[in-house]
Amino acid sequence: MRADPIQRAIDEDLVRVLYAQDPIAFFSHWFSIAVLVGIYWPTIPSPPLFIACFSFYAATNCASLALWICNRRYPQLVSPRGWIYLHALRGVLLYSMPGIAVWFAFQSPQTDLPLLHTVMLVTLAAGVFMSNGFDLLNFSTAIPFLLFPSIVLHFGSHTFDRTILAIVLAFFFCAINVYALSYRKLFRQVVQARVDQQYLAESLAAQKHVAEEASLAKTRFFAAASHDLRQPLHAIGLLAASLNDAAATPTQHAKTAEHIVYNVEALNQLFNQVLDLARLESGVTQVIRLHFRLSELFERVGSQYRPQAAAKGLALRIAPTTMVVHDDPVLLERVLSNLLSNAVRYTEEGAIWLGFRRAGRSSGGYIEVRDSGIGIPVEEHERVFEEFYQVANPQRDARQGHGLGLPTVKRLVGMLGGELQLRSAPGRGSVFRLPVQAGEVGGIVASLNEAVAGGPSAQGRHVLCIDDDPSILEGLSSLLGRWGCSVRGARDEVDALVALEEGFVPDAVLCDYQLANHRTGAQALAAVRNVLTRAGHDNVVTLLITGDMASAELAALALQGIPVLHKPVTPARLRRTLEMLWQQAELDKGRAVATAALRATPEDDAAQSALVKAGVESSAANPLTRETGRQSQPISPQSEPQK
Repeated sequence: MRADPIQRAIDEDLVRVLYAQDPIAFFSHWFSIAVLVGIYWPTIPSPPLFIACFSFYAATNCASLALWICNRRYPQLVSPRGWIYLHALRGVLLYSMPGIAVWFAFQSPQTDLPLLHTVMLVTLAAGVFMSNGFDLLNFSTAIPFLLFPSIVLHFGSHTFDRTILAIVLAFFFCAINVYALSYRKLFRQVVQARVDQQYLAESLAAQKHVAEEASLAKTRFFAAASHDLRQPLHAIGLLAASLNDAAATPTQHAKTAEHIVYNVEALNQLFNQVLDLARLESGVTQVIRLHFRLSELFERVGSQYRPQAAAKGLALRIAPTTMVVHDDPVLLERVLSNLLSNAVRYTEEGAIWLGFRRAGRSSGGYIEVRDSGIGIPVEEHERVFEEFYQVANPQRDARQGHGLGLPTVKRLVGMLGGELQLRSAPGRGSVFRLPVQAGEVGGIVASLNEAVAGGPSAQGRHVLCIDDDPSILEGLSSLLGRWGCSVRGARDEVDALVALEEGFVPDAVLCDYQLANHRTGAQALAAVRNVLTRAGHDNVVTLLITGDMASAELAALALQGIPVLHKPVTPARLRRTLEMLWQQAELDKGRAVATAALRATPEDDAAQSALVKAGVESSAANPLTRETGRQSQPISPQSEPQK
């Protein structure tokens, strides 16, 4: 993964270094031409060849300067590797001339010319080592053309002095190649260290940018959240103080109380929206995919928003479809509810359309929500998915929502493995599209609109409540008592174990997550389950209740299928959850009995198989209940959607 960037960085550095030496090389080669012409001038062997050779040498030297100028002015003309190849070609042409010209020394009657010419070649070779030694291609195309002709001619002279000189030249050639190899390794290490440092600096800069963006987003989030939370609190305080006004009439008191209730509902709604976002961010929300008919889900959400649309004179049209999808109906219902609520809120006339389109997909397709509302400018398409941002509500009127719906929708669609698409323009309405996967008709186990089979009620149940807050224990005891339950309260894990030792056998254990003495509800539930299992009571329902949203342990518990309710928990939601868990426990017990009977009496396989199948189908009823492992978790309350 890192080889290409490093090699490119090496190539870029090679180009800079190679061409940086060319002006010096240009004057060095003119000096070499002048010296060689000077020593050969008295007796020039083969004048036509000599003139042609040195003219080509001079022309090549001028061409190398032109190449240097071109690189300086047009560095993007070719790639770094291309500039290296051009420089190597320049080296072949430039250094072959003085290397081949040594032949004139052996043709001259002056016996000292071969030695003088060889000294000049060694000098040029030293310059090649300094300027081109860190690149194999440029070095290997210059040195051989420079030294090989001289080595061959000295060996071919068959004299002792020339042979010794040829051996020395060969040794010099080998040595300079060895040193050049070390030179190249060092150069690569230096460049790699620089690249690593550059990557580290870029990574740190990116992380710093992300941290700064996260800090700014967090600041904006808390600023907007604190404003929207303070507004109803401030109103409630003023309204509550006005109730003490003795001069106020009963009608005024009733109106004030009505305003207080309205602000309390708005505060609770905003609080639930923030908690929903926190749940999504913390990873405790589970995705449970089922096969179901999309038309049933459309009918569920359509029945919720038809009255609101009709009250504004809008037509809510739902396109009929026979599509079966494989997705999470709970999360998908929350997405569509948010989008439809947005469409109703921001559409004043016209219609809202909900339907399914194939859109060219061979498997699955897209759910679309269209409206003829105010629309969203193109430059705002990204910002509408930011928390507390609203296009058409600069005064932050709470009646227009709080700007948390679309951020929630985008996160939910991302959890489902898709990408939310938006197409909108001012005055032309909006279209939201999200992908769904095709399901199988044979995989449908129940209708989404099917009521949960009548399960066991809370009457006569024994419930163990573990919480270190006395007021919460008192509230739970009072609530469960009104349902007909027998309740035993425990302040911590020790009190709970004492209650079990005294013979209290619970049908359900409700436990807070954060307990005293640095203990957690997960630890307390594990200890209680161990004691109950040893006593033969392994079908006891357990339920964890917490206000924590970001604990890693909570995310792990959610993955294990342990039901977790997040505060605030309404009485209706608590009862619904308990009844579902008790129903699931009895179905599990029935399946275990049926399986044991099957093993004991194999001749009655058909009847027992029917019993087990009936138990499985019953447990699968109402898939809009969160089934996690052996226990169930009810649908979360829907967030109020906002643009």
